[in-house]
Amino acid sequence: MTASGSNLTKEYTQWSQNQRSHQCRSQHYNDGNYQADRPEKLKHRSTSRCHINEVTWLFMLCLLVLLPLNAFANRLSDTKLHEIYLDNKEIKLSWMVDWYKQEVLFHLQNAFNEQHRWFYLGFSKRGDIGDADICFFENQNGFFNVVTDTYTSPNGKFVHKDYQQDCVLFKMDEYTLAFKRKFDTCDPSDFRMHEGTMYVMWARGEKDLQLADYQFPFPNVSQHESGIQMMQLLRSDKILIPETDLKVVEIRLHNVTIPDKETTYWCHIQKLDDFLVHKHHIVQFEPIIITPGLVHHMEVFHCETDWNANIPLYNDDCEQMPSAAKVCSKVVALWAMGSSTFTYPPETGLPMGGKTYNPFIRLEVHFNNPEMRKGLVDSSGMRIKMVSQLRQFDAGVMELGLEYTDKMAIPPGQIGFPLSGYCIAECTEVALPRTGIVIFGSQLHTHLTGVRVLTRHFRGADELREVNRDDYYSHHFQEMRNLRYKPRVLPGDALVTTCYYNTVGKDNCTLGGFSISDEMCVNYIHYYPATKLEVCKSSVSEETLENYFVYMKKKEHQHGVHLSGARSKNYESIKWTQPRVDQLYTMYIQEPLSMQCNKSDNTRFQGYQWENAPVTPVQIKIPMHRKLCPNYNPLWLKPLDRGECDLLGECIY
Repeated sequence: MTASGSNLTKEYTQWSQNQRSHQCRSQHYNDGNYQADRPEKLKHRSTSRCHINEVTWLFMLCLLVLLPLNAFANRLSDTKLHEIYLDNKEIKLSWMVDWYKQEVLFHLQNAFNEQHRWFYLGFSKRGDIGDADICFFENQNGFFNVVTDTYTSPNGKFVHKDYQQDCVLFKMDEYTLAFKRKFDTCDPSDFRMHEGTMYVMWARGEKDLQLADYQFPFPNVSQHESGIQMMQLLRSDKILIPETDLKVVEIRLHNVTIPDKETTYWCHIQKLDDFLVHKHHIVQFEPIIITPGLVHHMEVFHCETDWNANIPLYNDDCEQMPSAAKVCSKVVALWAMGSSTFTYPPETGLPMGGKTYNPFIRLEVHFNNPEMRKGLVDSSGMRIKMVSQLRQFDAGVMELGLEYTDKMAIPPGQIGFPLSGYCIAECTEVALPRTGIVIFGSQLHTHLTGVRVLTRHFRGADELREVNRDDYYSHHFQEMRNLRYKPRVLPGDALVTTCYYNTVGKDNCTLGGFSISDEMCVNYIHYYPATKLEVCKSSVSEETLENYFVYMKKKEHQHGVHLSGARSKNYESIKWTQPRVDQLYTMYIQEPLSMQCNKSDNTRFQGYQWENAPVTPVQIKIPMHRKLCPNYNPLWLKPLDRGECDLLGECIY
């Protein structure tokens, strides 16, 4: 064992012992009752379970030692291990990503108890039980030693034993199990792991299964003994904050009565603490959510104006916000449903404070209240942690994608209609420094119909590696994600953010806009070094849209279109056929743009004519993720990740 491996062992052993000690204490003092007061049988069970966990974690330690080591090997146990409770209380899933071997190591704690005969962990495309990839773990004849790789029928009624077994079991006992799976097994009946959102299925039951058979009915269990969790399995390592002297600021609402209407944007302006007269770096922010399910997303904006300008305090609907507060538009922190704490890399932090820094800040909360519930009170907001010892780089936040406008529309009945927002080369040429910027974080955002989002990176005629992609995107799970691959964007590069929307079942078009029933397409990127470029977004140009409506009225005989009328009404009056859908799509990808190349005060950069700017040519193509596999895709099998395709040639499911 190398010296670094020895240090890793010591570090992890201490961490493991602390974990076990904490777990045993929590079991001994469960519900406030001392161990001495518990029945003899329960005492024995606690002792036994602690012993079992010790054995399992020692096994995981051996796995850790075998992992490739890097400069941060002595902190491997703190940064490589990810954890989540599948049932929010008992069943704990821990996992580590081995990027070198292209596999994931899983550990499940409290998967079984005395009653359960089996447990499964599986992967689904969008949470459906049909065409799912499942590893079954079973107790046969009193021995927890049977694992079976299976897949489900398209209708989810039957489970089939896979001809290729890829769930590699390490250990299974009466409480826990550990196993591994490759990212890509080259088995067309297995689900290929990816860096986007994955739907992880789990269940456990008390009745024996017929795993020896090649087909058996999908087990029916209660909601308490099963579930589906959305998560990013192939995620980057956790980031630790090296500084210990942290200062905390909370920016939050104060007992706001949520309006009884579907969509409300609530604004709250407050003055920052006096210590921010000196410059600090934000190193972490986390949400404070008081009414889950109603708070859709939040943003914190700084008021970018003279340091001595007095911004009026405000706490009401954003539509009535005083005009003096319009300067409060520079993004500081943001959150959306499904997201959690975001931590900056140790080389950078978002600047806050200073002698010329205006002390006012605005919190904007989007309340989504479709049931028009009355009388609900909210005090949600953001908790921001910062350091006074400045880091190497100032970080910035930039919005990519589509402008929030009803100039953009999605026809009804589409499986995956794409809309693209452009950050064109002309904008990055005038706005970015010569050495470019490094993107380290990304949060993709749509409303209800978004099903896939990606941002592509172009340098001249060459397409580089994607900035971020989520092929199984859900608006319920909009994480701010640290990127493992951190692209450098140079002046003259172009970034194209494309969102795909599923409008099957809708009778009318969906418009761009702020309401939850409207649509958005945004990638909030975190990067360094900071620039003045705050918004790099687009929409179709006004002139192009006017010409489109003239064409629809005169050539397509859509008499509900009024050339001097509201564009939203014109879109809604069109009788959508497939040729008209194709015409709309062609306009969006070929015609000139209205380009928002904006600073934080909403003024555009000088040096280019941003109205009727040229669109970046982007080919819509089916992504080829799968590596070359020997004997892959025999004719009688269909890969699970190849699903429905829309008429524009893009597979989304």
